[in-house]
Amino acid sequence: MKCNLVRDLLPLYIEGDCSSRTNRMVKEHLLNCSKCRELYEIMEPPIDLKFVLPQESMKDLEIRQKKLWRKYYGRLILKGSLLFIVVYSAVLSFIELIK
Repeated sequence: MKCNLVRDLLPLYIEGDCSSRTNRMVKEHLLNCSKCRELYEIMEPPIDLKFVLPQESMKDLEIRQKKLWRKYYGRLILKGSLLFIVVYSAVLSFIELIK
C-alpha cells in the first residue's frame, strides 16, 4: 500500500471506520513505514478541546449556542403559528362561503 493512500486512510483507521481488510493493510504498512507510523502516533491521541480552548471561551461558546437555538426555535414556532393562523382562516372563510 502506498504512503499517500495510508495517510488518507489514517483518520478512518484511527476511528475504526475501515473494513477489516483495510485495517490489516494499514497496520502492516505502519509496521514497515516509519514516516507513516510517526504521523499515526501524532494523530492517534484525541484532541481535548477543554485544553485547547480556555475555559472562558467554552462558556462564551455555550452562551452563543444557546442564543442561536433560542433564535432558531423562536423563528420556527413563529412560522408554524403563522401558518396555522393562515390555514385556519382559509378553512373558516371556505366554510362561510359554503353556507
